[in-house]
Amino acid sequence: MTEDRTPVRLIDIVDVSNSTRCFRFMREDGRWVNFSPGQFYRFHFQDSKGAFERSYSLCNLGADVPQGALDLVISKVQGGRATNLLFHCQPGLKALVSGPYGRLVLPDSSPSHLLMVCTSVGIAPFLPMLDQIYRLDPESFTGTRVSLLFGIRSPEDCLYRTYLQQLAGQQPGFSVAFCFSRRLPEAESPSDFKGYVQERLKALPLNPESDLAYLCGNPHMIDESFSLLKSRGFVSRRVIREKYVFAREAGSPMKAATKLSDADKALLAEKISKYRK
Repeated sequence: MTEDRTPVRLIDIVDVSNSTRCFRFMREDGRWVNFSPGQFYRFHFQDSKGAFERSYSLCNLGADVPQGALDLVISKVQGGRATNLLFHCQPGLKALVSGPYGRLVLPDSSPSHLLMVCTSVGIAPFLPMLDQIYRLDPESFTGTRVSLLFGIRSPEDCLYRTYLQQLAGQQPGFSVAFCFSRRLPEAESPSDFKGYVQERLKALPLNPESDLAYLCGNPHMIDESFSLLKSRGFVSRRVIREKYVFAREAGSPMKAATKLSDADKALLAEKISKYRK
């Protein structure tokens, strides 16, 4: 069955860090973008080599996001096809999108503790989730504690730091730990830690019966964190995983979620085949 594809147009590009930009696409029909926070859309592009596709989590955040907008947070990948297109284009670039897809979404019933673990642009799906929890629907998450472990290499790679620190200062139930694997900021804050997110994960008090864990980003981090959580009594259904696999010839994160449907497995196999050509 052919999936429905909606025309979109790039209207704005904003630098988020030295190597990361936010690209705002707009639906050309002006309709609202239908998605649950945490889901992703499949983008179908055209370049000089022909058609190709990439999947991106929507990072729509805040009350000022216009109707029909799709905000993407994308980091450069050396030699990447999508990188070569997006990081050298101007507003006006057109594409087709299909979706939404993905099971990395907020639960129907609020857990006592929601653990979010991510690396780099893996923060993208968590930002609209936090917006849903603390701005759009706070009543549904009253009493839920949210812990975010954010893994980055160096201070210049730390995305949305100001927003996350302000949120932690405003919301007693929210905490964030910035885990710098290479270099700490010169002006450290109490939320800064040297090392990987896995090391902070070991120190957190967790309850495998009531807590829910979301893992997003580097596959190695996800595999190690999942093993740590299992060793502490978590069963698979209480750990939702979404891996971002970077392929130099592919250019941008390829998302691979566990426990896919047969249709999603077929789409993923098709993607992997294309990336290896």
